[in-house]
Order: sequence, then C-alpha cells, then structure tokens
Amino acid sequence: MPEEKKGNGVLIGVIVVLILAVAGYGVFKYVKKDSKYEIEVMPPVVPPSYMYKDGTYNSKGSYNSPNGTEQIDVTIVVKSDVITDATVVSLASNPTSKTMQGKFISGIKAEVVGKKLSEVTLTKVSGSSLTPKGWNDAVAKIQAQAQA
Repeated sequence: MPEEKKGNGVLIGVIVVLILAVAGYGVFKYVKKDSKYEIEVMPPVVPPSYMYKDGTYNSKGSYNSPNGTEQIDVTIVVKSDVITDATVVSLASNPTSKTMQGKFISGIKAEVVGKKLSEVTLTKVSGSSLTPKGWNDAVAKIQAQAQA
C-alpha cells in the first residue's frame, strides 16, 4: 500500500503542476491582452516658416519697349507665401503699349493667383511678351519688401 500512496502522490503532484502551468499560462495571456498601455509621444507642433510676410504689397515695374521705357503698377496680396490676389494698372503712354498691357492685365490673375510668390517669373501672358518683364521687375521689388 505505501507504493500505491507513493504512485498516487506522484500523480497528484503531476496534476497539480499541470493545473498550475495551465492557470499560469491563462493568467499570462489575460494580463498580456489587457496590458496594452502605450504612451504616445507627440512631436512638438512647429509652425511653418515662410519666406514672405503676409500682406498687401505694391511696386512699379519697368521694361523697355520699341517705344521706350514703359511701366505698370503691381499690387499683390500674399498669404502664407501664396499670392491670393494680384492687380495690375497700366501706366503706358504709347497706344501699342497700352493695348499690350491691357492684354497682360486681362490674363494675369489666372497666371499667378494660387501660386507661390517665389514662383511667378513670367515670360508671356495673353500674347504680351514685354509687359511680363515689367511684372518681373515689380515682383522682385515686392519680394524684397515682403521678406520675412
């Protein structure tokens, strides 16, 4: 009979170890499932940096035409480095120059509104190829005025 007790004791010991192992595994899985506490580190919010200050800027631009030096008066509204509005007034004295500046003025907004101030160097607008030189001259002056 002592051997039976010894065999039963070993069997009970093995069963206890198995129960503890299964229980331990279950507890581990349960704790692991519920321990999803993650700390999210948010990067600091850095405001964007702009090349130009927001505002309304005005300058005259000059260019040479076959009839002499001509000018246009340029007003640009800048917000976050982007042109939100542009107005050009003809200052031409020659009738042909007035006509070409008028063509330029009719197409300028479509060319520049919504674009960055640093990216509006023009070569031809609505058939006018000299007036954009006056525009570029005025824009260079405005860029200098608007530097952040």
